[in-house]
Amino acid sequence: MMTYQILDDNDQFMDARTELDARGLTVHSRGGSTARANVTNAQYGPALRLVLRRIAYSHLPFEAAWVDSFDAQRLPVEERIILSRGELDAEGSTAFTLMSKRMKLVGQRKGLKGGNSTKRIRIQFSTEVALSELTDKLRLVHVADIIDRLPTNLFETINAEHIWNALEKLRQPEFEHAYGPSTDYDLVTDQGERFPPKAVFGLAATEALSFNVLPKHFSGGLGTICFRTLERAGYIIVPKNQPTELPDFSTSNEDRLWTEGKPRLVAHLRKERASGLAQAKKDSFLRKHGRLFCERCQMDPIAKYGGPHGLACIEVHHGAVLVEDMTEGHKTKLDDLECLCANCHRVEHRRIKIELETQNR
Repeated sequence: MMTYQILDDNDQFMDARTELDARGLTVHSRGGSTARANVTNAQYGPALRLVLRRIAYSHLPFEAAWVDSFDAQRLPVEERIILSRGELDAEGSTAFTLMSKRMKLVGQRKGLKGGNSTKRIRIQFSTEVALSELTDKLRLVHVADIIDRLPTNLFETINAEHIWNALEKLRQPEFEHAYGPSTDYDLVTDQGERFPPKAVFGLAATEALSFNVLPKHFSGGLGTICFRTLERAGYIIVPKNQPTELPDFSTSNEDRLWTEGKPRLVAHLRKERASGLAQAKKDSFLRKHGRLFCERCQMDPIAKYGGPHGLACIEVHHGAVLVEDMTEGHKTKLDDLECLCANCHRVEHRRIKIELETQNR
């Protein structure tokens, strides 16, 4: 079996280790003395709670858990069991309490009180599970790979523009990368495209950090810096094969009347209001100009409204391509877009509407 370090929900290493194989994991006991400053696996309790919760959340085939310390191994497994199938709750908290109480009694002589609730334990699955799936779902890092893991604060420079550029690369069928297909989750764009989240994040990180970021440098999964960054950029992440509904782009009766029966206008509005695309354009605009402002009337929203809340009035408009050329298959580039204030954007849409009505007379 190989030894792994357990990550917390912020992708930080916990002082807790476990051994892993296809049929389960063995959590190392807490040892040493605080007074002597030689404690090992000091975060045994919090780490075990997290592992139990992740097993339940990921629907891994939990069978049983038993004490697996050296002294206890002389007893039959049936006498060492501290959690059985059906006792694992969704949060893992009730199961953790049961295990801690029962753990103290394993191997304890009658009449004695106390006992150790931080022993080495074995968590067994009913069927084999691929190690790659276990490390992903349980958020484990092989000890030999810890030196390669990048600190999470390094990824804070990744923005929506980097993610958009990563998606543009992945849209090219011939593009090759070091990341395999997704196993459990997909990133879904506003157009319904699906991409492996870790590949998107890794390619975005490579651009942001200016060196080749590889799968071993970070972890994916719910709650990781990878998934949080992608969701903050405006994308949704869903379990693999789960159907998703595209977001409703129409926010007014005028939009609905304008686009009714006009597929190209539907494509136009859907592209403009794709949250990932809009945020990518704004990040790109900020990088080039240092601030957001309306490209038509030059209005500075922070100056006009007295604070960052004014940025809410800056919207993204698809201005470089003629509406009649905007089909569902059209590939949008960030340079095709404009940053407009809400007033100028509404006026521009009215101008397009009148122009189309005039052409159709």
